[in-house]
Amino acid sequence: MKRTIQLLIFTSFFCGILNAQEKWVKMGPSGPVALVFKSNRTVEVDFGDDQNIDVVTYYETEGNSITFTDKEGAMCPEPGVYKIEKNGYYLSFDLKNDMCNGRIKMTMGYWTKPNFEELLGELSQKLSETENAELNLTRARIYLALGKSNEAKADLDIYLEQNPNDAKALINRAGTRFPTEMEGVVSDCNKAINLEPDNKNAYFLRGLAHYELGQKKQACEDFSKAIDLGFSILKIVEEQRCAEFWEN
Repeated sequence: MKRTIQLLIFTSFFCGILNAQEKWVKMGPSGPVALVFKSNRTVEVDFGDDQNIDVVTYYETEGNSITFTDKEGAMCPEPGVYKIEKNGYYLSFDLKNDMCNGRIKMTMGYWTKPNFEELLGELSQKLSETENAELNLTRARIYLALGKSNEAKADLDIYLEQNPNDAKALINRAGTRFPTEMEGVVSDCNKAINLEPDNKNAYFLRGLAHYELGQKKQACEDFSKAIDLGFSILKIVEEQRCAEFWEN
């Protein structure tokens, strides 16, 4: 029998970014995950997308942010804050501040709707009729939600050829390059940092790439910069492998 964890999300008002009865899905690190937002301001989390509710969350939003707080205090004792972006094709949660690694891994990134095959078909049809790089970007983010990195990268390549100064898209593409194109990750993150010097995600991904390339000092410098910019969980997650550099 699966454990149900009650969570509370506190903010000052509900602005309607997340509509009642909406369901969103993604491919998480451990498999598919589904979120269903209910009319009573709860969200049901289903790990495995198998119709079994594993987490029930009360929520409100403020502006474009959402703050998660674990009521039980066992899973995530501290609040977690995320920025929300949403359109008719995808939903994204971008980390603002959270010290719960499990929640970060589950929440961060892109989500799409259960009828994603229909959405992908719709976008592909439109792209067959007209060249529109924005449609490639939208399709790429659905692919990211589904864990289809190769397909996402192909669309991001097209989009970035026409929009080379989109830092977020560069970071998206950097993420698709793991685990085989570490030099490409560094290149995309360098470009993103030149455009947005305070982008913590770019430093984080570049740090991961530097570490895989055996450049541990550079990796830990990037992790340290990401921590300074708000990716606070790295102070704990990377403590062991960066200890010799951070102590100095």
